[in-house]
Amino acid sequence: MDNRTKYWLIGIFLLTLTVRLLLAFLIPNLTYESYFHLRQVEHITQTGLPLYHDTLSYGGRDLVFLPFFHYFMGFFDLLLPLELAAKLIPNILMALLTVIVYFISKKITNHDTSSLIAASIAGFLPVLATPNNFVPETLFLPLIFFTIYCFLNLSEKKYLYFYLISFILLSLTSSATSIIIVGFGIYLLLSFLEERQIKPEEKEVMLFSLFMFIWLQFLFFKKVLISTGIGFIWQNIPPAIILEYFPHLSIPNAIVLVSVIPFLAGIGVVYQSLFQVKSRKMFLLISLVIATTILAWFRLLRFDLSLSFFGITLAILFSLFYQDLVMYVEKTKLSSLRKNLLPLTLILLMVTIVPLTIGTALKQSTPSIKEITAFKWLKDNSPQDVGVLSALEEGHLVTYYSQRRNLMDNQFTLINNIGTRFSDLNNAYITPFQTQALSVFDKYKIQYIVLTPSAQLKYDIHGFNYLGEGCFKKQYDEETKIYQVECALTSLLGEQT
Repeated sequence: MDNRTKYWLIGIFLLTLTVRLLLAFLIPNLTYESYFHLRQVEHITQTGLPLYHDTLSYGGRDLVFLPFFHYFMGFFDLLLPLELAAKLIPNILMALLTVIVYFISKKITNHDTSSLIAASIAGFLPVLATPNNFVPETLFLPLIFFTIYCFLNLSEKKYLYFYLISFILLSLTSSATSIIIVGFGIYLLLSFLEERQIKPEEKEVMLFSLFMFIWLQFLFFKKVLISTGIGFIWQNIPPAIILEYFPHLSIPNAIVLVSVIPFLAGIGVVYQSLFQVKSRKMFLLISLVIATTILAWFRLLRFDLSLSFFGITLAILFSLFYQDLVMYVEKTKLSSLRKNLLPLTLILLMVTIVPLTIGTALKQSTPSIKEITAFKWLKDNSPQDVGVLSALEEGHLVTYYSQRRNLMDNQFTLINNIGTRFSDLNNAYITPFQTQALSVFDKYKIQYIVLTPSAQLKYDIHGFNYLGEGCFKKQYDEETKIYQVECALTSLLGEQT
């Protein structure tokens, strides 16, 4: 890499990081799910072990998850305040995708300019515009593409070692590493159909990857597999909200999130690679895209993660499209446009991608400062062993800020009768009947109920319809309302008789 290209690549990385950090600090809080991972990092920092038995979530339960992301962030928790590290480190990781995408594109095209364009697209994809997300996917995405880059360079011994290390870490970060395993299977099938010889080192690495992945997943999830069978793949998500995690494919929405120009360019490149050029490197990328699509279609991979992987791959494919476009222009009477092709391409990409990226980032679902203040108040003004009713997405705020038992959060694995619990939570917000609400509170030992502006918007309510004198006492009266439950259903029925 020459110095000029190096400076451009560093500039793209710094620009991506700057924009992400500006957006991250413009929005004061993290996304709702992030607070689960914050608790895990804090527990690892304090004890050296993940919080696999949580006495607060669901009133007490066992947890099963892959811990590498939390140990990785635990290291930075020792150096920085955790909430600062939670915004800084994930955005650095996501900005590093630009560098990884550049090197993968350069490996495929051997063209600096097109590879830099691909890096720029990866840095500003709307689907990746979640700078306040403190989740394992922020480590998983750069790590999986680094693993892919190492696989493309297996002929060099050092990359073999890099691949083995990165794949093991990847398997300890997310079960979505199955993308690589399924992608390898499709890659073998396409190579067989095209009568292409697979290199011996590739076969050995694929076999190692398969057995290593299965062994590590069984090591961590054997309890879930034994108790729920094959259903563990769907994470025990309540049927009523499964479409939030695995929505039916909306092609227009998907195209918007991955950006229309890389999408259209990607289609052309895939067609050319499969039916004309038939490049080994392109076969691998296309196989991974097909694997991601299959896993998402069968609801084995969350829609947002599959779309993120798809968008980054399209950015890489765009490098090949731009290279072919340059060659076409130089060979035709349009060669006079050669000097203007790069600025025109950049302007078109900027106009179609950047506004959507900023808009997506500003629409992140995060709790407000006043809502966080209410949950902190609950910690200081309620007995330690009480249960708290909150909306599903606010369950982690109860355990993180209030440090109290919640009724429910989005960690569904190993929870019995999850559909019933979810129905009870919704009924506690929308029922007009005091007896029905009290039956839920008795069942789950709930002593405090929280009504935030976000919950009001979600359930389309202005307040609880069953509040009455003698049973509910308002303890916190700001934008967020907190009530204490002062009676039980049995005592209420006794008074009525």
